[in-house]
Amino acid sequence: MKLKLIILLIITLFASKLFSQPGRWQDDEMRGKFEQLEKIKLIEALGMNEETTLRFFARRTEHQKQQQQIQDQIDQKIEDMDVIFKSGRAATVDELKKDINEITTMQTQLEKNRADFINSLSDILTYDQIAKLLIFERKFREEVKRLIMKDRKPPMDHN
Repeated sequence: MKLKLIILLIITLFASKLFSQPGRWQDDEMRGKFEQLEKIKLIEALGMNEETTLRFFARRTEHQKQQQQIQDQIDQKIEDMDVIFKSGRAATVDELKKDINEITTMQTQLEKNRADFINSLSDILTYDQIAKLLIFERKFREEVKRLIMKDRKPPMDHN
């Protein structure tokens, strides 16, 4: 019990760093609860001890920070293109090709960073735990998506 309490305290300290980007979540309290739930379930799914938990979440936090920086750059590039189109200014083919190439390069970098992160975990987690991490992340995303879709109101039928 004491170990779980310590782990929860440590997770709480890391939670503020994970999703510190303003505007990503409309409700900070909900974001915090979501992060806590994910971490607790992840610790349980991987059966991590205290030391492993600390090392894993420190590396994961750094990885998520890098991913967020790249995603922010992609979002900014897309926003810049949108502004051009909305302003009525005609973008040249060369401008568009350059922007598209930059976006696809950054998306490739996101995928490479993800693969590098997973491959870097072998000094912290067993391969069994890494496999369970991949399974957990997929199932957790699917569950969150399912819950979000469940709360959405169906579109009104205009017949």
